[in-house]
Amino acid sequence: MKQINLHRLTVIVTAAVYLAVLVATILAFRPADFPLPTLHTAFNGEWSGRVEEYLTEHLGFHDELFRVKSRADLLLGEKMIQGVYVTDDMLLEKLITEEVPDPATSAGPVNDFYAETGMPTYLILVPSASEIYKTTLPANAVNADQKSRIQAIYAETAAGVRCVDAYNVLSSRKNNYIYYRTDSHWTSYGCYCVYQAAIQKMGVSAVPYENYVISHLSTEYRGNLYARTLYDGVKADVLDRYRNEGGAQITRVTAYYGDGSIEERGKELYDETALDTESMYQFYLGTPCEKLVVQTNLDNGKKLLLYKDDFADCMIPFLAEHYSEICIVDLTRMRSAYGSAADPADYTQALFLCSMERWDQIW
Repeated sequence: MKQINLHRLTVIVTAAVYLAVLVATILAFRPADFPLPTLHTAFNGEWSGRVEEYLTEHLGFHDELFRVKSRADLLLGEKMIQGVYVTDDMLLEKLITEEVPDPATSAGPVNDFYAETGMPTYLILVPSASEIYKTTLPANAVNADQKSRIQAIYAETAAGVRCVDAYNVLSSRKNNYIYYRTDSHWTSYGCYCVYQAAIQKMGVSAVPYENYVISHLSTEYRGNLYARTLYDGVKADVLDRYRNEGGAQITRVTAYYGDGSIEERGKELYDETALDTESMYQFYLGTPCEKLVVQTNLDNGKKLLLYKDDFADCMIPFLAEHYSEICIVDLTRMRSAYGSAADPADYTQALFLCSMERWDQIW
């Protein structure tokens, strides 16, 4: 009992020190409109909420102040910063639990595409790390049940649409590095695991993992969840490049932008210049665009039409091993006009690959 009380006392004292530093910083540097605490608002959580709201609106102002405020919240028992749960090993995004369409509506775009084209069509909805690692969330965490939702959407797809069970693939490997610690995306390894299951369902065998040469291009990646929290108590991430030296080679990459401009990107998918910017995740596929066409040296007559969000970016190097051409349409940019981005008749297969969290937001 004495040890428990001593621990509690240590936490309280440490939190008091953080709060003292926070208040001193505010008094020294605060703008006129910064919310000041009262005895009542400081202890009922109201002031903490006002500060978080203020810092959100003035992002970039006194990052250190935000860090101090976040540390104080954690020491006082808070487990969430800016909609991000803080665990010992990972930052996990809170998943939306309200205002989602019914499963039949969510399956509608894929069903409509299949009905109109009749071409082999595949669907992969990728669960968030918060779903795979839900047992590590705080006991009172409010989080959507993505596993059940994905199953419900798959049950509403047309008989000719083939669905890939990414949830079970990833859940069975959750002790591996399949999601970033500071970012909401999966890692290249997590993506490879789902690629193995998907490409087999699409009619060919996956390239063995041992065929790839893996280069760690950055070991200091801090992603979008870090940017929201500025919490550095979780280990930085690793960005990898996968190359199959004996496999298919990229011969041409062409980007199409919404303003009608076209950019020839040569023979490279990966954009290593992004590693020196604040947008390091763009390393996987370069500057985002409405449509990207990737051509390879394969002469097998197989062409893939891919509709995606940015979860698919690190999947492209794996898929490129099997197709002479991949047309990649970014659903988050094309929205309702995605059907006009490419003629399905020019392709032999279609794949919809999207994070479950983003899928419902797109439509």
